[in-house]
Amino acid sequence: METNVGRPQGSRLGSLTGVRFPAIFLVFLNHIHLGLAFSSPSASNTYYKYFGWIGQAGLSLFFLISGFLLVWTARENESPLLFWRRRLVRIAPLHWLTFGLSLWIFASPVVSGTAAVLNFFMLSSWSPDPEIFGSMNAPSWSLTLLLFFYLVFPALQWVAKRIPAKYLWWIAGAIVAVIVSITVVVRAVVPVDPMVVPQAPASSVKAFYAIQIFPVTRLLEFALGILMAHIVLSGRWIKSARPLLLTALLAVGYVVALNSPREYRLVAVMIAPVALFVAGLGAADIAGRKNFLASRPMQWLGDISFAFFLVHWPVVMFFIKVFGETRTYSVSEFIGVAALDLTVSLVLAWLLTIGVERPLVRLLSGGRDRKKADALPETSDSSVSSPSADSRPVASSASAVN
Repeated sequence: METNVGRPQGSRLGSLTGVRFPAIFLVFLNHIHLGLAFSSPSASNTYYKYFGWIGQAGLSLFFLISGFLLVWTARENESPLLFWRRRLVRIAPLHWLTFGLSLWIFASPVVSGTAAVLNFFMLSSWSPDPEIFGSMNAPSWSLTLLLFFYLVFPALQWVAKRIPAKYLWWIAGAIVAVIVSITVVVRAVVPVDPMVVPQAPASSVKAFYAIQIFPVTRLLEFALGILMAHIVLSGRWIKSARPLLLTALLAVGYVVALNSPREYRLVAVMIAPVALFVAGLGAADIAGRKNFLASRPMQWLGDISFAFFLVHWPVVMFFIKVFGETRTYSVSEFIGVAALDLTVSLVLAWLLTIGVERPLVRLLSGGRDRKKADALPETSDSSVSSPSADSRPVASSASAVN
């Protein structure tokens, strides 16, 4: 039995486009702390407590948005091969460009040939070795997950369209329960590694990999995004759940995560608020309700978000080289360098979007994409790449053990 997934043709989900940049900015807040060391231990601890893990919620947001928007932009009777071609064109060129940039700036002396090859072909996260999944351009490990999600999307969409609408909420709830259960089981089964530093995102590399990196585990969030899209499009969304209320729910989730064991911060605590938030924004867009996220500046930032996501870590590493790799920073210096990294990354992201991503999409996607690339209500699935490289503190501890 197929759900009713009718939708307005050609319309753009402006809020889900606009929210991409705030989500990526959370990832940036994670990464800037990994790159720049405070001279004050108390400042470092305070930053980590409130901001050093918050990019995890941004990562879940990316994966959910990806599933939601792929349902929204799905083309009837499109072959899987054409779908995969369009997805690959949207993520691979910028990945390969920033791969080369990373090699030039910082990675070539420290990355093995195996790690480089697996990263180049977006396969690195299938390895539990932090020297492989944490190598090269920090955010690029998540592209392994995106590639996997795209490969299985046609099958997941086929299944989701045949779920009776009355069961969609139940299945979505079951997925959330499984996601939380994975964290519970990992914490119970995987031993704590005493060599892992207190600011690492998990108590062992194995636990971190199982919850954060392993593509099959993270597929659940992507599948949840698909289901939330079908809930909205089938008319089963809770109409009273407006974005402002759901933003407050996100804030509650943040406070709960702040006081939860670190493994629960990775996905489990924030997954339900994030899923509801994504669906609420999508429902508001479909209903024609405007908000700040749909404004012109936020649309611009959302459109360059994928390029920003991939280029910001090479920029951070470049300025670390410029200012000194062993240098520490006062709070004011930290803010100044972070603002410099942010500004340069935004400029480069804009140039890469207009000079690389969009022309190649027009040239290589084929068919309708060449004629209507700018008009498509897509994320460039850039929206979701995002992701965070909190593998680095854990990876460092693993290296110390070895």
